[in-house]
Amino acid sequence: MDQLPNLPVGQQYFKSVINGNAIYVDKTEYIYQICKPIDKGYFLSRPRRFGKSLTLDTINELFSGNKALFKGLWIEDKWDWTDTYPVIRMSFDAIGHEGGLAEALVEAIEDIGKKFKVTLHKKLPGTIFNELIEAVVEKTGKQVIILIDEYDRPIVDYIDPYDLTMANKQRDILKQFFSILKNASNNIRFLLITGVSKFSKVSIFSELNHLDDLTLAPGCATLCGYTQTELTHYFAPYLRVMPPETLEKMKMWYNGYSWDAENFVYNPFSVLKFFRHGRYANYWFETGTPTFLIKLMRKRFTYKLEEIEVSNLILESFRLEKFEELDLSSLLLQTGYLTIKKITPTEKFILDYPNKEVRQAFGQFLLSEYTHTPVTVPYGPNILEALTENNLENVIKIINDLIQSVPDQNYVKDQEKFFHAIIHLIFTMVGSDPRTEMHTPAGRMDTVIITNDRIFLFEFKIEGTAEEAIQCIRDRNYADSLRLRNKPITGVGVVFSASKKGISAWERAEL
Repeated sequence: MDQLPNLPVGQQYFKSVINGNAIYVDKTEYIYQICKPIDKGYFLSRPRRFGKSLTLDTINELFSGNKALFKGLWIEDKWDWTDTYPVIRMSFDAIGHEGGLAEALVEAIEDIGKKFKVTLHKKLPGTIFNELIEAVVEKTGKQVIILIDEYDRPIVDYIDPYDLTMANKQRDILKQFFSILKNASNNIRFLLITGVSKFSKVSIFSELNHLDDLTLAPGCATLCGYTQTELTHYFAPYLRVMPPETLEKMKMWYNGYSWDAENFVYNPFSVLKFFRHGRYANYWFETGTPTFLIKLMRKRFTYKLEEIEVSNLILESFRLEKFEELDLSSLLLQTGYLTIKKITPTEKFILDYPNKEVRQAFGQFLLSEYTHTPVTVPYGPNILEALTENNLENVIKIINDLIQSVPDQNYVKDQEKFFHAIIHLIFTMVGSDPRTEMHTPAGRMDTVIITNDRIFLFEFKIEGTAEEAIQCIRDRNYADSLRLRNKPITGVGVVFSASKKGISAWERAEL
């Protein structure tokens, strides 16, 4: 068997990927489109580990004129390799700001100055940054390229754990640092700033109004991440030695991210880890558990993340001013736990989980937060097995056990929505297709679970009888809206006992 190409897991340097016989998914046509215009400045937001750093480093090598690295790539015969520029590159991921962000920025600029052999004298972040740009332009006789990666890291580090005072302090320092870029624009050939988050009141957006935001730009929807075509082409050597159902399963697990609701891409980190290990797992999710988001969602009693309808101004709503007003939808979209699945004719965004990896892992951690149970307990596989066998007795038992495990301080005994949350999260964790409070002409169905072989239609009651719950399903003709799926439909009436903290009765009926 031929030697398989290397997998650039976690690799941020273009030269290392190319020289290391590793797979490089050619994104140079997209890079060409943003780099070709003169004197342009851009901002790009993408979730962590989505290829932002590699994109910046590819641009670095492009403007440095390293043609040999681009042999065989789309851009090789289209770029003027003699027209080189000095590159100022900073990664805020690598700036140790714990001892003070202003001091760390000054030190980082001084280090860049030493590489260019220029002497800097200023001692404030913004003024020394401007001094560096002017000194490099004067020394080289050329405009500079400025590449700034993970600009928001000094702020994000104080969102989890939440420290509004420090987050705002960091924001103000960044405001002063970036504010010099607009007046320095004559000295800048190309500027690209990347990050996970778009803070609406950081100066990048309030003062640098000449920046083009590529986050939702149609031409950049597939700049980061792998398209289906790219996956099948570049990873063909790996796919050839894997089971025939691999592509279908990979699409379910790792595809689904979109920033225009038309082009969908795979999570590159999860794809690379999958090909390395050969098994399906929550690779991307495990690199950064969203503890802060999970706790905030439980505090607000938020659990349903499917088909959320939001304004197309959602990226403008991320503000630090008040903890209570942080926009969860904006946070979840920017961090990659939700994505844009559809854009309505009135320009509203429909958000949803991107894929099975995120839906299953996020549901598991949120369920653990609600019920105070370990995330390691295999509730999901147990329920999935019971559903596959049409064994509702076991399903009900597992649900009951979970509810009874909820600590008293978390238990909301007199609110039906608490039980809805637990049920919804259980089936989200399982990885089935849960729909809660589905609208029909006669009312809203509580929960619908769609498996490969059957549809389960749940109606929940606090107190009352299971027969009444089943009758409610029949009276409102809930099953009619599901018959087009051509699957058997089972109605399940479930009664919760507030006083006993659990399920007091249940009944099933074929509909």
